[in-house]
Amino acid sequence: MSGTTARRTRGLQTGPRSTQVIENVRAATLAELARAGFGGLTIEGVARAAGVNRTTIYRRWPTKAALLAAVVEPLLEQYDHDPRTGSVRGDVLAIMLMIRDNAARPEGRALVEAVRAGGTGELGDLLAVVTSRAMAPFRRAGVSDLIAHLAFAGVVMWDQTHDGPPGDSDCAGMLDALMPVSGGV
Repeated sequence: MSGTTARRTRGLQTGPRSTQVIENVRAATLAELARAGFGGLTIEGVARAAGVNRTTIYRRWPTKAALLAAVVEPLLEQYDHDPRTGSVRGDVLAIMLMIRDNAARPEGRALVEAVRAGGTGELGDLLAVVTSRAMAPFRRAGVSDLIAHLAFAGVVMWDQTHDGPPGDSDCAGMLDALMPVSGGV
């Protein structure tokens, strides 16, 4: 080196300012997704909207998919906790309602829209994580993977053929079709 030294950073920072930066970037990412969609999302646009340098973003989230993962993480954390209603049917219905509510939130809509826009290649790893975490409470409730996947898809895809997300009675009707009540159960 000719008299200059390489700039050294301290890596990922923690603390109140770092927490604020993370929240600003998450909010900016969500706003940019709403404005431009996943295809139009850029690290530069998020950095500008969040009031941070691009390197601040690249240090934590090197890809657009990583930014989207940060946005949806609070939704995914909900799947780490079981409803514990006292019955398998009650648990499955509660999980379906949680999925519905998550899919209707801005973060959930952003993920669904990114997938619908053809971002599955770039989002493959994130989709695998989302699917795994959303299926986990079904598995812990003791239902088959088939019922879990049909319940998940039925709730998430409902608005494709209806005027909005499924209501409570719609979710209950799907559950009745998937797990008919019999005299012994």
